[in-house]
Amino acid sequence: MTKGAAGMQQIVSELFRLANHSNAPGTIAGDIVTKDGVLTLSDGHRIDVVIDYTNAGVLSIGVDKARCFTLKDAVRITGAKPVSAVSYPYVEGHNYDTYSAIASGVDVNIGKFTAGEDCLTEIHLVDVKTAADFVMKNKLELPAKNMPVLKP
Repeated sequence: MTKGAAGMQQIVSELFRLANHSNAPGTIAGDIVTKDGVLTLSDGHRIDVVIDYTNAGVLSIGVDKARCFTLKDAVRITGAKPVSAVSYPYVEGHNYDTYSAIASGVDVNIGKFTAGEDCLTEIHLVDVKTAADFVMKNKLELPAKNMPVLKP
């Protein structure tokens, strides 16, 4: 996160490599990178799904709960703070518990979907500038944090 957009690109590239995905990041907008199954990281934690929205400034990561990494620990490590119920590009349900940490132009959103769940299940990396540019270029009206509000 402290490396900004370059650090985010490094993470994206490494996840594509681990998934043996032949396409370059940003070329498969909205597609699932992990079609061949779960990715096991070097520390033993597993990633269920990686969705590439990097052309819109977002990488979405689903974390497997089999080896629980608690949301509480993720919040402690990242210094993330609670955020409102809407976070670009996802509209979250009432059970979604979201935290955000922003540094060097990258917003790291972490959270969980299920009430009473302790495990981290979602990570969204957002390049704030790229996402803002995408929102403006495509004239999207999102009630989203960190995004500009479109004026009529």
